[in-house]
Amino acid sequence: MPDETKAPSTLDRLRRLQELRSRRTREEPALPPGLAEDDFGDSPSGPLERLVSGRTVENAAGSCFLVEERLPQETVRGVRPLGALLGQEAQGLALPEGFDFRAAAFLDTETTGLGSGAGVFAFMVGVGAFEPGPRGEEFVVRQFFARHPGEEPALLHAVAELLEARQGLVTFNGRTFDAPLLRNRYRLNRHLLPSQHAEPPLLQPAAPHLDLLSPARRLWRKRLESCALGSLERAILDHQRQEEDVPGRLIPQIYQHYLLTGQAGPMRRVFYHNREDIVSMVALAETICRHFATPHDSADRGEIAGVELAGLGRLYEERGELRQAERAYRRALELSREPDLLAEIFFRLGRLLKRQGRWPEATAIWQRWITTVPGPDPRPYVELAKFCEWQARDLEQAAMWASWALHNLQQGPSHARSLGQVAELEHRLARIRRKLGQKAG
Repeated sequence: MPDETKAPSTLDRLRRLQELRSRRTREEPALPPGLAEDDFGDSPSGPLERLVSGRTVENAAGSCFLVEERLPQETVRGVRPLGALLGQEAQGLALPEGFDFRAAAFLDTETTGLGSGAGVFAFMVGVGAFEPGPRGEEFVVRQFFARHPGEEPALLHAVAELLEARQGLVTFNGRTFDAPLLRNRYRLNRHLLPSQHAEPPLLQPAAPHLDLLSPARRLWRKRLESCALGSLERAILDHQRQEEDVPGRLIPQIYQHYLLTGQAGPMRRVFYHNREDIVSMVALAETICRHFATPHDSADRGEIAGVELAGLGRLYEERGELRQAERAYRRALELSREPDLLAEIFFRLGRLLKRQGRWPEATAIWQRWITTVPGPDPRPYVELAKFCEWQARDLEQAAMWASWALHNLQQGPSHARSLGQVAELEHRLARIRRKLGQKAG
């Protein structure tokens, strides 16, 4: 007679765990906190291999799942085909000369969290690239997916192999997030990867890397409430995603749900989200390059306004490209109507001319500022007072402009002035009057 008190074997325990998991999956998959069934809409249920068109790939580090989609370069995203980027040069974008989009990798990750700690990893890495196809140039998106954390080394191995053939990187906020996170994951998995794939050169800080977020903010942060990629798609590319997209904030929890249940319905949306991000990067890169290379042509076509030209002017000025900065500021004045924006452009253009010693042009800009922008802004008056005192040596005119500046500052709202500003102007006016008295004596 068998001993019923004998402890169950390891095999028995595994069978019971499998029965419990199967029962939970059949009855109702447990959703992570913060998710509701409505978040998934009518997503079908089933295993990944049945719901997502892809295949398992194997390499020296194991296996992972790959989804691949090929888009003809004539595919339109926004108002132009994807292939339009191949005719653009990355002028003014702080990239090495000869940066070639045809040889670049467009990279985007989906991760288990927003941090960069050891517990956060990229369970999906999408890489897009232009490649020759049977019917001409194509844009190919490959999405490597870890069906469980144990497949991360194989995913990293596959991504490293793909990046080997590329010469530059294009991301959206990748310099701050995607590239550092992947570098950390490669370091942590170094012992599981072949030595040649332990540190992909294209992910290193010194590699040629166009992070589209920075130039996008330069162009559109003054006009748009948000420069997130989704906002730029709608406002700049005039592209609307389908209903099957998923909010980025839910993606880590969707992956957790997939790991717990094996149900891949919601994960289909994550694949769609990642692919859309990558394809939109191509269209956004083409738009940014075109505006940076020929901003005045873009303005003539009505594609950018004064606020974007002012942003480009600031960028040119920071890089010491003063002729381009001046031209952008002057064209921005022609296209702008908002008082705050006009004041900012007048200030920057006047300062630019002043630093070059072009005093007649600078004083003309300050006087135009006074007659164009209503309100008590004292800055143009102060600049004219400085010019008259130190350059023209006309103390009477200097006293007049300083008096106007002090008057405007005192008449303006209290929150717009400080005691320091008032004291500085009072000191300036007193000094000018003292000089006038000495001259009269």
